[in-house]
Amino acid sequence: MSLKLDRKICRQLLSLGLASLITQLAIVIIIAVANNLVGKYGYMTISSSGSPYGVITPLAVIGICMKVFGIVVSIVIGVSLGGMPIIGYNMGAKNFNRVKETIKYILITNLIIGFIAFILFELFPNLIINIFGNNNSFEYLEYAKYCLRIFLGGIILTCIIKSLSILLQSMGASFKSALLALLRDVIFFVPAIILLATLSHSVVTMLYSAIIADLFAFILGIILLKSELKNKS
Repeated sequence: MSLKLDRKICRQLLSLGLASLITQLAIVIIIAVANNLVGKYGYMTISSSGSPYGVITPLAVIGICMKVFGIVVSIVIGVSLGGMPIIGYNMGAKNFNRVKETIKYILITNLIIGFIAFILFELFPNLIINIFGNNNSFEYLEYAKYCLRIFLGGIILTCIIKSLSILLQSMGASFKSALLALLRDVIFFVPAIILLATLSHSVVTMLYSAIIADLFAFILGIILLKSELKNKS
């Protein structure tokens, strides 16, 4: 038995883990970019009470939203990772019908998870906000509702995108998997949030960047999955 590292195998392992690494780092990038924009435009954005949101309130709210976002995404990733051994085994066995069947079940499950999260964010934002503390200011509650309903408004698409990235990874398409992770969280999101915030000088308008990124990444994610299935069939 040899314990010597094989460069080829190491490269394959690193490439397959790249998408997961990008997914984790992307949350840090999103928070960093959003925090900087809030610091710049927080006092320029006036709430419906006539007072500016300031900096502290949006920073606290975005932190909460990212925690909630992380919980949902973690569930989706867990479901998707659970299917990796099945997909990997059947890919090796050339049993592509079983691969497609597993992908279908995973996507449907994560679609349901995304739908439940969407309903909670849109219809019961106060329920989620109050978990993190009561007796908050009017500006805090108002901006928290905006964040949950707008910033996380594309959560259904996000769940599918995260799932597609892991599914591509389990099929051995490491480049497509990493590309999809980059598209949603960096390539589309970062320019969109900077552009919207710069043009509007508003920490509310910039929240729509997440939906824009979700929409474009979802479309490209479906295209990437279909192309990979076609290549493997």
